[in-house]
Amino acid sequence: MNETRTRIVEEALHLVRIRGYASVSYADLERVVGIRKASIHHHFPSKTDLGVAMVQVYSAQFLSRLRSVGVRRAGIIGQLSFYAGLYREALERGEACLCGTLAAEVVPESISSRVAEFFAANVDWLAARFTEGVSLGEIASDVDPRRSAQAFLATVQGAALTARSLGDVEVFNAAIGATIRQLQPARERAEAGAS
Repeated sequence: MNETRTRIVEEALHLVRIRGYASVSYADLERVVGIRKASIHHHFPSKTDLGVAMVQVYSAQFLSRLRSVGVRRAGIIGQLSFYAGLYREALERGEACLCGTLAAEVVPESISSRVAEFFAANVDWLAARFTEGVSLGEIASDVDPRRSAQAFLATVQGAALTARSLGDVEVFNAAIGATIRQLQPARERAEAGAS
C-alpha cells in the first residue's frame, strides 16, 4: 500500500471507529487527509472499496497482535485479559471496534462478509484458548470451548459498546472481570472472592 493510500485508510479507520461508517464521507477524509476528493476516489473508487480496505487492515493488525501473545504468556486467563485489553485500549481512545461498528450498520455484503471473517477468526482464537484452558485446569471443565468463545466475544463487544455509550471504561472492566471469573474452576473463583 502506498503512503497516501495508507494514510486514507488510517484516517478513515479512526473516523469510522468514532462516528460510524454511515456518517463518514469522502469530504470528511478530504479535510483530515488534506487531499482532494478526486484523489481519494483515485485510490478508492467507492466507499465500499474503502470499507473493504479498512476491514482488511484492521483485521490484519488485530489478529497479528493476538498471534503475538505467547502460548503460555500469563496463562490462559492472562491471554483472555490481553484479548479484552485490545478493546479497552480502543475505548480509552474513544474508539469502538471497527468490525463491531460495521456489524451494527447496514453495509454492502463485500464488507459484511469480511466482518464475519474477522469475528470467526476471533472465535477460533478464543476457542483454542478455552480448549487449552480446560485441559490445563485453568478454565472450568464444564465449559464448551466454542460456545464459550462465542459468548466471550459477544460479552466483550457488548461491554465495549455499553462502556463507550456511558463514557465509562470501568463498565467494561467490571463486565469482563466478572465473565472471566465465571469461566474459572470453582476453587479459583473462591480464591478470587476471598482476596
